[in-house]
Amino acid sequence: MKKMKSYNKLIISLFAILLASNLSVAQVSYEENESNSKLMVTGTSSIHDWEMAVEDYDCLVSASADENQQISIESIKFSCLAESITSDNKIMDNKAHKALDSDDHPKISFSADATVSATANSLTKTKGKLQIAGKEKEVELEFTVAEAKDDQFKVSGKIPVKMSDFGIDPPTAMMGTLKTGDEVFIHFDIVLQNMQTSKAN
Repeated sequence: MKKMKSYNKLIISLFAILLASNLSVAQVSYEENESNSKLMVTGTSSIHDWEMAVEDYDCLVSASADENQQISIESIKFSCLAESITSDNKIMDNKAHKALDSDDHPKISFSADATVSATANSLTKTKGKLQIAGKEKEVELEFTVAEAKDDQFKVSGKIPVKMSDFGIDPPTAMMGTLKTGDEVFIHFDIVLQNMQTSKAN
């Protein structure tokens, strides 16, 4: 009887060790590969469409991929400096940074903690909290994941954002004759790389 109890304890212990090991392998931290990624903001105005590039940002994703290219994303953490959103027009940059209240709220952030499963080249949706100019709002994120390879994968998509939802007055110029549209789009094409692989290289 004692031998049977000892045997059962051994089996349970081995199972617990294997389960813990699988969980630790499953959850991998990925970060942006800046040289192969692109992030920008686009919008409209009463005169012409416009776009601005985001130069300084961090993206950290906890995810796992199986042999069938099914990717399970457990969490997404993103932040960027508001003043790193720039164009080729200095006046436009200054107005955008003022509208974003970059002095008092220097960072824009997004976070999502709900686990979602993504299949390569299929549209995936999740919800998260977007914070701009000190105000937070839940938004829906739609993205497509490219096939994972070499310890990395790419996510692409866009988020529609109404500036008025965050208490932002759309910038104007030229004595008010140029008016920016309320809705803008945050476009992302980000390559995420296994952090351990990245550090090893």
